Amino acid sequence: MKELMIRLSDSCDSSVLTGLNVDPAAILGIDTKGRVQGITVTMKGAPDSQPGYDFYSRNFAPWVGIPEDPVTGSTHTILGSYWSKELGKNKMLAYQCSSRGGELELEVRDDGRINIGGEVVTVLQGIIRL
Repeated sequence: MKELMIRLSDSCDSSVLTGLNVDPAAILGIDTKGRVQGITVTMKGAPDSQPGYDFYSRNFAPWVGIPEDPVTGSTHTILGSYWSKELGKNKMLAYQCSSRGGELELEVRDDGRINIGGEVVTVLQGIIRL
């Protein structure tokens, strides 16, 4: 995935991110050549406060038909690596601030891979035969 990441200033609080009003049709004009497939806006959290999130994010991908992804595991592999270096931590708690919202537990392993955990709800189940 070709992801553009925007980090908000550390002086912002999470209300700036949750209050961000994004027009998916308008952001399509940012890239018309296929270089970007998603935009992630992120900001440092306040791990010493409650609930103690290390960072927050929102993800928009209208180029692939997703105006706003409610909770994005693939994006958090990128964010986990980035914030691990910024914060000097291997275990982090993140929150994606979509209208549905979701909490993600992240762990950067010694091999550089990211383990992602959290609560899920099955919305579709099936079998694919090849």
